[in-house]
Amino acid sequence: MHSRNIIPTMAIATGTLAQESVYTYTADTISTLDLYNVSNLAPFQIYNESFTSILGNSPTITNVLNSSFPQFHEAGIFFSESTLFVTSNQYAASTNSPSTNNKTISITRLDKSGDSWSATIVEPQGTITLANGGIKYKDGLIICDQGSLTAAGGLVYMNATAPYETKTLINNYYGVEFNSPNDVHVTSDGALWFTDPSYGSWQGIRPQPQLPNQVYRYMPETNDIRVVADGIQEPNGITFSPDEKTAYITDGTGNATALTAPRAIYAYDVITRGGQPSLANKRIFAVPQKGLPDGIKTDAAGNVYAGCGDGVNVWNEGGILLGKIVVAGGSSNFILGNEGNKTQVWLLNEDKFWQASLGLVDGIDSSSNTTRVSSLRY
Repeated sequence: MHSRNIIPTMAIATGTLAQESVYTYTADTISTLDLYNVSNLAPFQIYNESFTSILGNSPTITNVLNSSFPQFHEAGIFFSESTLFVTSNQYAASTNSPSTNNKTISITRLDKSGDSWSATIVEPQGTITLANGGIKYKDGLIICDQGSLTAAGGLVYMNATAPYETKTLINNYYGVEFNSPNDVHVTSDGALWFTDPSYGSWQGIRPQPQLPNQVYRYMPETNDIRVVADGIQEPNGITFSPDEKTAYITDGTGNATALTAPRAIYAYDVITRGGQPSLANKRIFAVPQKGLPDGIKTDAAGNVYAGCGDGVNVWNEGGILLGKIVVAGGSSNFILGNEGNKTQVWLLNEDKFWQASLGLVDGIDSSSNTTRVSSLRY
C-alpha cells in the first residue's frame, strides 16, 4: 500500500511541480504539448483554480488493493461508507463455457474494517450471466446483465447481502432482446435509465444485435419501457445533474486506441412530453483528452466526473475541465462517495483499486434513492 499526501496551493503559478503529487496548469503551460505525457505527471492535476475546492487542503491517493485478475473494472457502486460493489472485466472462465465464449465476470463486494479493505467475490443466487454497470437501488442493487450467446441481457435486482438473491426486472424491448446493457441510473421518480451498446457482439459474448444502440427509460412499477435516445455510436455511461434537468451520456467506440474514434460526453435537456420525461437538445458536453469516457457521475454542485484513459476527469457544468485524478492505465469507472466528512473517489484500475481522499463534505443525506451526500451525487 502506498499513500502520498500533498498540499495543493494556487501559489503554483510558475507551472512547476508542487510537492510530488500536484501539478497546476497555467496560461503559459496549458499549450505546451509535452506536458501532457501522463507518465510524467502528478496524480492530481489542476486545470482550473476551482478544482482546489474539490481536492481540499490535503488530498491523498492510495493503492488499497491489488488483484491477480482484472477485478476492478465496472459498476462502481457506493452502498455505504464501508461497503462498495464493483464488477470485473472479462477473464478466462475456469470451466468450459461456450455460451460466454469461455469468459466470465465477477461481482465483488468490498468491505472496510478499520483502515483496511477486503474483497469478496459474490455468488448471486439466480441468473446474472455477465455483469457490467450497476447502482444502489432501494435496499439492494440494480445490475446490468450483458447476457450471453444463449441468454438475454437486461436489468437484474440483486440483494446486497448473502445469499445475494436476484430477480430479473426486464430483458427485452417488446419481445426483442437488448444488445448488451452497460450502465444504469436511477432518478428520483424511481425510473431506471440505461444504455444498451453493442459491445457484447463484437466481444464475442452476444449474438448479432437486433436493435440499434439506444438508451432506455424503464419504470419498474408499471413495466413501461421507452427509447429515450439514439444516434450515439456506443452509448456507455449515464448520469443526471443534481436537479435532474440535464442527462449526461458517454459515447465510446470499441477501438479505444484509435485517436480519431468518437469519445464524447453528450448532454441532453430533460423535458416532459405527454406526461413523460424525455431527452432533447443533444449537444457535446466534453471530449476527454485521452481514451474513451466510460463511467460518469455528478456531485451536488453539478460537476461531472468521468472515467477516462488517464484516470478520472472532472468538468464543471459548463464543460470546462477542472482537473484530473491520474493513474497509469486509466480508470474505466470509479466510485464517488464519502468517509465521514471527506469526499472519496475510488478508482477502478483493472487489477488495482485506488482510493483518493479529497476535500470535506458538509454532511450526509441518505433520503434519496441515489444516496446523496450534501456535496456529492452518485
